[in-house]
Amino acid sequence: METTGDNLIQVKKERSYISCLVNGWSYGFKHLGMLLRYAWPSLVLTVIMPIPFVFLFAAQVDAILRKLTELGYLPNATIKTMRRDIERCANRSAIKVLIYMLWIAVSLISFYLPLFLGLGIWWCLLIFFFCGLLFLPFSVVIMQVSYSDISIKECISSGFKMSYRNYGKLFAFEFLSDILVSIIIIMGGIPLLISQLISFQAYRSIMMGDATDLPLTFFLYALLAAIISFTVLFVSLFLLSFSRCLMWGSLVNEVPAESDANS
Repeated sequence: METTGDNLIQVKKERSYISCLVNGWSYGFKHLGMLLRYAWPSLVLTVIMPIPFVFLFAAQVDAILRKLTELGYLPNATIKTMRRDIERCANRSAIKVLIYMLWIAVSLISFYLPLFLGLGIWWCLLIFFFCGLLFLPFSVVIMQVSYSDISIKECISSGFKMSYRNYGKLFAFEFLSDILVSIIIIMGGIPLLISQLISFQAYRSIMMGDATDLPLTFFLYALLAAIISFTVLFVSLFLLSFSRCLMWGSLVNEVPAESDANS
């Protein structure tokens, strides 16, 4: 996919997982202002009520990235000009979010169920890690659902095939991206954590009979901390989506080893 101009980027190009992460995040940061101009209504609604507005936010992000895959660069889009793209992405984005929810639910069960059964923390971590390895191919399935135009059934079958052919590359990409996103989310969640600790200490004081009266400014601070934390969460996921899109383009455009040998 050839493009011309400044700040343009090829999508369907074979590149390393490090290149996908670096190029995706740097490209996302360059267009972060466009995201806020374009998707701020759904971002605000998602902060206020995550379900069902997370589906709208996911559809808008997928619409942006579909334009990236089609044109090779990010267009200067508005909500009105991309309404059809959002409608086209809505159903597939809902399926993607449901797969994510299922993935998270299974991950939590795989960690806490052994803990409830009386197993040690190391066994819980080992089972959690093993389940994560088993569910790793769903990452490529989600990429196929998000960025391709093939049917959902084909997304599942082709996604599993691509994931098993590139399991090591996919594992390294997901491992590093999860660490990066986790660090950003933890840093963005520090204000919310502080407000929660203050609220917990105030509640303990009240239960012990002390009169604790938090000022109105604290509740405003707690609201601002929650908004900051959720905004950092969704913006970091948006930036990660650029890297995932490039990773998908690398997997789709990979050249088989037989072709390399013949050429």
